[in-house]
Amino acid sequence: MKVILIVPNTKSFDVMPCLSVATLKGYIKERTKHKAKIIDLVFHKNDWKKHIHGIIDYEKPDLIGLSALSFNYPEAIEIASYIKNNFDIKIIFGGIHVILSPQEVIERKEVDIICTGEGEEVLHELLDKSLNCKDIKGIWYKENGKIIKNENRNLIEDLDMLPFPDFEDFEFERYFPMNHNHLPIMGSRGCPYNCTFCSNHALKNRLIGKYVRFRSPENIIKEIDLRIKQYYSKGMKYLYFFDDTFILNKNFVDDFCKRYKKKGFDKRIKWTANVRANLVTDDIIKIMKDAGCYEVRMGVESGNDYIRNDIYNRNMSKEQLQNSFKIIKDNGLTLRMDFIIGAPYETIDMMEESFEFAKKSGGDRIFFARLYPFPGTKIKEVCEKEKMIEKNISLGDRGMPPVNYTKYATEKQVKNLFKKISEWQGKRYFDKGLELRGLRFLFDIFLFLIYYKYKYRLEMNQIYRWNIQRYLLSDL
Repeated sequence: MKVILIVPNTKSFDVMPCLSVATLKGYIKERTKHKAKIIDLVFHKNDWKKHIHGIIDYEKPDLIGLSALSFNYPEAIEIASYIKNNFDIKIIFGGIHVILSPQEVIERKEVDIICTGEGEEVLHELLDKSLNCKDIKGIWYKENGKIIKNENRNLIEDLDMLPFPDFEDFEFERYFPMNHNHLPIMGSRGCPYNCTFCSNHALKNRLIGKYVRFRSPENIIKEIDLRIKQYYSKGMKYLYFFDDTFILNKNFVDDFCKRYKKKGFDKRIKWTANVRANLVTDDIIKIMKDAGCYEVRMGVESGNDYIRNDIYNRNMSKEQLQNSFKIIKDNGLTLRMDFIIGAPYETIDMMEESFEFAKKSGGDRIFFARLYPFPGTKIKEVCEKEKMIEKNISLGDRGMPPVNYTKYATEKQVKNLFKKISEWQGKRYFDKGLELRGLRFLFDIFLFLIYYKYKYRLEMNQIYRWNIQRYLLSDL
């Protein structure tokens, strides 16, 4: 049988190929007798209907799968609706949003089957049984107008048994200029922490089996060796680890870094990974730096202790954060930091406290985002209780709404703060660009406006930071 896997990115600005869908294709290709093809729409936003129609006409698939996050769920529904109106093909939905909102998704007329957990073994069995859904663990499906809910399937415990992701259908020659030559990779699945705004604690409540799992460092090194052979000559220069917390296990980090250096990869391919402040030590950061890590990414979320710990359940002190910043910067790594604005009981003074904390942090790349109360999360329950968002809203038609005001901060106050943050970021990027390249930076801004923006489909808010990231990476 043949399955087409669609990444529903007709409106989102994705700069990395979709790792989860590539993993599914790799599994089907290497572990089954069936065939899979990926349709990535990031470069077909304006002609996605024609693009999809042509491929479906040519490939004649037996099944179409869409992987949905809460952000792109409306696009997934729109695509599925188009397919149903033009073809007689079964459609299966999977992804984090589907796992956390299964009833909402399966009730959509566009959807025939949903995957309620990890998709590799589900797709394998479904294709082997020629789409006969009876008794397949990990799916819900429709039969004679009724919704049948099969039991859950255990999570895959041994990640080394999974084949490597297959990126064959992604246009890396177009992705690399957008993402500064990074290729996505993942060394683990799951997170042991219970931050109230994150989907991880909600997923742990839904899924069965061991949640936090690691690939062996040897297995990861084998994949990196393959990626260098496949993509180094095509422009790959960096690896982007998508693990929720790369440094959860110090022995894992130590073993991986030793193997990475032994292969000489540290001289050819630099890399970036997520860390958590309470796990950062001078020893572990030194090991990572020595093995070619050039950047660590950290969720700070709030500079206010009450919001960070009591509301977001981060369980880390301001002192731990500041100590981790110092360790990272003292070891010469780039520090990317993320903050969230809009916690239910956050006052405008608390938001300002986060802003001031960020300015004094020494972070190199600092981002502020509005709070998005994802399905199944504890923060969503609080937001609904305080009437900051509607209860039980359908996301298929309007998408995931951000929090625009809190119990103690008005929408206007929040909007004005974001304006102030944006002005600070713009000035900071502009000053950094002049520091790094002088008048050349002004010329590169002009080139961005007349050339790069259109050639690589970049957004206007990248006008400064795209060039600065290019400079910083070229100076490594």
